[in-house]
Amino acid sequence: MKRRIIIAAVLAALMSASALGTTALAKTTDKTQTTTSQSEQQKSDSQKREKKEKVSEPDNAIGKDKAKAAAIKDAGLSESKVEKAHTFIVKLDNGTVAYRVSLKVGEKYYIYKINAATGKVEDKRCETAEEHEANKKSRGNHGGHGKMSKVEEPDNAIGKDKAQTAAIKDSGVNESKVEKAHTFLVKLDDGTVAYRVSFKVGEKYYVYKINATTGKVADKRTETAEEHEANKKSRGGHGMKKSDDKDSSSEN
Repeated sequence: MKRRIIIAAVLAALMSASALGTTALAKTTDKTQTTTSQSEQQKSDSQKREKKEKVSEPDNAIGKDKAKAAAIKDAGLSESKVEKAHTFIVKLDNGTVAYRVSLKVGEKYYIYKINAATGKVEDKRCETAEEHEANKKSRGNHGGHGKMSKVEEPDNAIGKDKAQTAAIKDSGVNESKVEKAHTFLVKLDDGTVAYRVSFKVGEKYYVYKINATTGKVADKRTETAEEHEANKKSRGGHGMKKSDDKDSSSEN
């Protein structure tokens, strides 16, 4: 009888130890999974922060006030008539850091991009109040800081092939010498839908923006291989991906 009692007690102890071990293992597994999940989340957050890296003012920047004054002067306006003014730092498609200055005078909006180091006008346009609101919505209703939506081809679009042909023709290069060509849709700062065409010829890169409906050249530039790599990195390394259907420029 005593032997049976001892055996039963031993079995009970073994079962209890087994249960405790299972519970401890489960807790360890849960802790490991939680740690892994947190690590992955931290990595994802870090990557997102890198993608949305804040544009910093250069050491030799002229400052927001001078940029605003330069825009007002170029527009031929009186500062006393400016009702609203917003100025912030942006990085242009060619890697240049600039101040984006917007001014409201009556029913008109003046949008300027002032080189942050030289104070020169890099880009400018004038919009009606209606155009300004439409363009603001197209940029996510945050004045250029919102999430970009997918750019759709207009019904009367000329197509990627014709856009690429138009860019190559304008550049004056022989099509047979084009080594790499990438074309995708973008939305320009004024709301116009365009094809961004880039191609390599020798050590030069040609970057075009072709109006998606008219086929006209909206913007163009050439880059050395070094400049091209630098500009690509400034856009997060995705400046020329064929699959990228957002405006990869940092102009907005």
